[in-house]
Amino acid sequence: MISGKVVDKNNKPLSEINISVNKNIGVTSDKNGYYLINIKNKKSIVLKFSSVGYQTEKIRIPRLEKSQNYQLDITLFEENILLNKVIVGDKEIRKKGLSKIKPKQVSILPTGNSGVEAMIKTLPGVSSANELSSQYSVRGGNFDENLVYVNGIEIYRPFLISSSQQEGLSFINSDLVSEINFSSGGFEAKYGDKMSSVLDIKYIVPKKNKTSISTSLLGTNFHTQGVSKNKKNSYLIGLRYKTTNYILNSLDTDAEYRPRFFDVQSSFNFKIFDYWNLNILSNYNYNNYLMIPTSRDTEFGNINEALKLRIFFDGQEKDEFTTFFTTIINKFKISENSNLQANLSFFDINESENYDIMGIYFLYQLDNNLGSNSFGDIAYNRGIGKYIDHSRNSLNANILNLSLKGAHFINNTNLNWGVKLQKEIFEDIINEWRLIDSAGYNIPSSNNQFDTISNNNNFVLDEVRKTEININSNRVTSFFQFSKDYKNLSLTAGTRTNYWSFSKELLLSPRISLAYAPLWEKDFVFRLASGIYYQSPFYKELRDESGQLNNNIKAQKSIHHVLSSDYLFYSWGRPFKLVTEVYYKDLKNLIPYKIDNVRIQYLPFEKSNGYATGLDFKINGEFVNGVESWASLSIMKTAEDIVGDYIVNEDNSQSEVGFIPRPTDQRVNFSLFFQDYVPNNPNYKMHLNLKYGSGLPFGPPKSEKYEDILRIPSYRRVDIGFSAGIKSSKKVSRFKFLNYFEEIWLSAEVFNLLDINNTVSYLWVSDINGRQYAVPNYLTSRQLNARLIIKI
Repeated sequence: MISGKVVDKNNKPLSEINISVNKNIGVTSDKNGYYLINIKNKKSIVLKFSSVGYQTEKIRIPRLEKSQNYQLDITLFEENILLNKVIVGDKEIRKKGLSKIKPKQVSILPTGNSGVEAMIKTLPGVSSANELSSQYSVRGGNFDENLVYVNGIEIYRPFLISSSQQEGLSFINSDLVSEINFSSGGFEAKYGDKMSSVLDIKYIVPKKNKTSISTSLLGTNFHTQGVSKNKKNSYLIGLRYKTTNYILNSLDTDAEYRPRFFDVQSSFNFKIFDYWNLNILSNYNYNNYLMIPTSRDTEFGNINEALKLRIFFDGQEKDEFTTFFTTIINKFKISENSNLQANLSFFDINESENYDIMGIYFLYQLDNNLGSNSFGDIAYNRGIGKYIDHSRNSLNANILNLSLKGAHFINNTNLNWGVKLQKEIFEDIINEWRLIDSAGYNIPSSNNQFDTISNNNNFVLDEVRKTEININSNRVTSFFQFSKDYKNLSLTAGTRTNYWSFSKELLLSPRISLAYAPLWEKDFVFRLASGIYYQSPFYKELRDESGQLNNNIKAQKSIHHVLSSDYLFYSWGRPFKLVTEVYYKDLKNLIPYKIDNVRIQYLPFEKSNGYATGLDFKINGEFVNGVESWASLSIMKTAEDIVGDYIVNEDNSQSEVGFIPRPTDQRVNFSLFFQDYVPNNPNYKMHLNLKYGSGLPFGPPKSEKYEDILRIPSYRRVDIGFSAGIKSSKKVSRFKFLNYFEEIWLSAEVFNLLDINNTVSYLWVSDINGRQYAVPNYLTSRQLNARLIIKI
């Protein structure tokens, strides 16, 4: 028996509230708000509270023993709240180990780089130490190890981007999204061939006409959708314009920033016949980044050695990244229990990176005498130097694939299979170099007896990359998996095959997961997953720092072992969920790499073996009644042993280096997304986004991997937003002109509330004695933003 009291936000009893288990079992609350309902014992059910004018609540009730009484008091809110309530009791999602995010939560997250990826960064196992970038690493993997699907089609990130300032709009348009699922490891065989994670996005299939526009200091988004009169055809269109010059002006480098990012996406759905649905999804993305730097002042060091770097620049950087994508998705309903899907998709990617920038720098020692009148001022000059960076890089990639997938339900078993043929063409021209003239580092030598400088003297370039690469290859992949429930035990097993014509490797990746929901009073789901995850090189992994290709390169391999528990419980009459995961990843045949900002430089002629292991925790629920919040904590260690590397000892003997931290070895990561509202008025909300990540390893330029023993300072950042509902979708405004709109929201945001200088990478300079200094490249400082959201 379940009993309780239903009240409103002012604690007044609500009568005639419908409380139901299904269509056949239900009661209503009496005039004092009390209710009583009988249910079957040893069965977990969802209790639904609904009434006209109030937001529907769905609460999962744990399995009750015979004759057990359960009290559940609940507060219902009027239907004027921005966020829909989250039903955390989705058993299918829990059994698959997926994290599900409500798309509406993306729009309220305060961050300088909004989008689905920003919300993914708040999940356990996910780390990112750069608010300007949409890239993230998962459980010790790098950015290139994450799968992203939109409507079942794999999406690719840009190849030439080297700094987060260049990043524009990611492919995913959050205004068009209907469903977000994410797995940080141990995912099913139907998902592709990468080693770390999968982000599965579904776009809206419109059921009604709707339009929205949002604008802020960082750009404007517009989306419209509609459906035909006969409900068979629909359209979904989104346009985005983004400019980050406002945020980039807070960086240490004073420059004329002109970033312009634009994209348009469309999705058209046609119901050709009752058994045939056609979807055409297209995207055009144009990212243009222009920077004309003038000067930079950066203070660094500590009280014992306080230093200042001052640079004067000449030149500019101009980059363009253009992507055109289209796909045709045909869905066929063969029978009540069988479906086929045939996809044809095409990517055309054109990228160019061009810069000529000269910097003349001065390295100053600051006065660190606390009693001095000139404390903090320049004491003397420790070094002077000059450098020139040059680049004329371009890349064109064409990716064409054809796939066929099937889904069948036979004898209470779900069967899924698929095969994909893919053609890849890459044309890459690399021409970049760096000249450093620092404290006599690069003095032209003379070839004549009078010691004069001749016209034939050459400067020694510090870094040179010049090559032209053309790759034309084919891939064939396939998968098969089945899922079956045996009472309270669920089994999913399958395998993938992958063949790449470049490496001539045939790979087999078996995967299995078991989910068990015991018949306990407390609602637990336990999951055990294991599998092999091969990742064949795509393009970047083939090329070393000088542009050479390793034609004998082989696929990287990761063996996942994941054990998780999913505990659904109730406190204060509200649902909460605690997810705990422990994992171990055995890494084989890795391609070592270094990271500078967001640029991953692979070392394809080296090989390593390693591991990643850790614990992830997440608790989410209504800490404040009516709005969802969550906190994530990850503890992780990842290391690798490079094959054949050694150290020369003082006696000239050699010894193996052994395991060293990988570039993504972020030991501790904590994220908090918290929401609150003014008491008795949910139209006025507060949204808090807090992140902490321990330092990542790095080392001096041109160093060996085992010398990367330094650590970037911990990443710490707090963003906060305040929103006010001007017009609610469920309430008539007293101002008549506002009733033409469905919703209007106005928000104010403070980025980097505590104004912490977070470091993304380092610039290395030398003094007159040849000593090198790592000068931090800081990320953005405190910034304000205003945003207006209108829905029609």
